[in-house]
Amino acid sequence: MLKHLAKLFRRNTEPGADQASSAPPALNNAARAAEGESASIRKEALARFMGLATAHLGDDERRRLMDAMLVSFDTYGNSSEAFEEIALGNEGQKIGQWFVIQCDWKASEEVEWQIAEVASSFGISERWSWKEGVDEQDRTVPAGLCEVADWAAPLGLEMLHIDIGSDTYYAILIRQDDAESARQAALSAGMKVLRTPEFEAAHA
Repeated sequence: MLKHLAKLFRRNTEPGADQASSAPPALNNAARAAEGESASIRKEALARFMGLATAHLGDDERRRLMDAMLVSFDTYGNSSEAFEEIALGNEGQKIGQWFVIQCDWKASEEVEWQIAEVASSFGISERWSWKEGVDEQDRTVPAGLCEVADWAAPLGLEMLHIDIGSDTYYAILIRQDDAESARQAALSAGMKVLRTPEFEAAHA
């Protein structure tokens, strides 16, 4: 709640269009037009990404999540914050329709149940679990996500990792045929997205 209030406070205290500016009016208007066009492009790309990321969910849930994410984008003007809101916010994903894996950097115990939730949303009965004999200290979130990516590949799924600059790891499972299109859409929306080899190399 405090985080959301801080974001809104920043937006409300930023200089508005009606405040004095030292730049000529024509330049201000051109800058605002360019910014608005850029935001529109990012919003459209975010919608494409969201459509692919939730393609396996029911129509009603897809529409609800899409609407919630676009409202968040309009609020914050930032695709990563809109995505975070869908992952963590009250109007975001629900148990039984899980699609964003989100684990604090040290919460490796969260990986297994979230993968089970995502698998269920795809109609997959198989379950991933940590390999036997792996020490607790070696059960890190990055290691678990990379294992899950290997487990999911024969099921026709690929994992994409979304880096929003926080100490929480975010990832989605997506149909392999849609993975590159989703990655490109997310990049166009201004998000940082890694495929698992890149993610694994970054956390080696």
